[in-house]
Amino acid sequence: MPALNRYLLVLIMTLIGPILTAQVFEDSFNDGNDDGWDRYSPLTSFGAPVAFSFPGGTQYRVQAPASPNPGALGPARGGAHLANLIYEAFRVEVDLVDWDNAIGQDIGLLGSLRTVGLATTSGYAFSYDTDGEGLYISTVTGEQADTLGSTSITLVPGQGYRLVFEGFFAPEDFYGQLIGEVFALDDLEAPLATVYGSDYTYPSGTGGVFTNTTSDGGATDATFDNYFSSSATDVDRDGMPDQWEVDNLGDIFWFDDEDFDGDGQTNLEEFLGGSDPANPQSLAGFSEIGPLDVRVTDGELAVGFSAQAGYTYGLETSPDLRSWSVAEGAVFTPENGVGLIVLPVAGQGQLYLRVVGSRE
Repeated sequence: MPALNRYLLVLIMTLIGPILTAQVFEDSFNDGNDDGWDRYSPLTSFGAPVAFSFPGGTQYRVQAPASPNPGALGPARGGAHLANLIYEAFRVEVDLVDWDNAIGQDIGLLGSLRTVGLATTSGYAFSYDTDGEGLYISTVTGEQADTLGSTSITLVPGQGYRLVFEGFFAPEDFYGQLIGEVFALDDLEAPLATVYGSDYTYPSGTGGVFTNTTSDGGATDATFDNYFSSSATDVDRDGMPDQWEVDNLGDIFWFDDEDFDGDGQTNLEEFLGGSDPANPQSLAGFSEIGPLDVRVTDGELAVGFSAQAGYTYGLETSPDLRSWSVAEGAVFTPENGVGLIVLPVAGQGQLYLRVVGSRE
């Protein structure tokens, strides 16, 4: 009997380590340095260098002193980027683990970054304003920001948050979509707040982190950890990678529960099942597995779910939602209609997972 594959995508973006490719980068700063990064300290030659340090040898602290001449040189600012890692679509993440809340400053992520320098830096920024103004997505042109979207939220220093920023662009079709999210580190599934933006001025570039004072005479002080970047994006949060949607459906504006080719299977089902959503003769052997009980304890990932008799189940992993491979070391155990898959994950970082079942 032909194998009938059953899939459910499990997005555990902070629990498992990636199969690194040229388009994926991560830095935990556990080596106590920022090798590979280009530091941005635009006022160094004017006597105001940015201080970069590594608290505990595992984090990345950026402190910019007050600008010596805010009117001529702009306010205090600093950061770092990866000049040699260029994306046409980007997902950048970083943990914001601490900052000086007495300082009014914008802290965040940069994407599609280009021409980095004094009065030349351009791209997109996703930031948190410590003055209580909330989250912002902005275009940055010559270091000048223009807000595309914002939402209100107040974060608490020392509690730990993850910032996630994505952008996907099709300038030939006159659109670009951006999304920024903030998560509590103890719940990386449900964002605390989300902000959106639309622009396609800068369709490619690199990524990084930054701080920028919100007052002329102010300084900056923020500490980051666990930076991650990838070219895999899902800006509309429909479970289908944006590039897959463009390649197969023409654009990213089709919903997951729509049926592009009218064959009775939704677009999401065809993506998860590996069939062609534009060909009604191409059908995915797909049905839902769930709900899932996902836990990480003592260096092991455990995924529990309802298991049907006559099926065997396993885990597959992907760095980008395009190519999938069997998760080596995963062990499936069935018992009384319940399936459990256990995978050692000690020392690993980030991946996409999916549960796959096949008829025995």
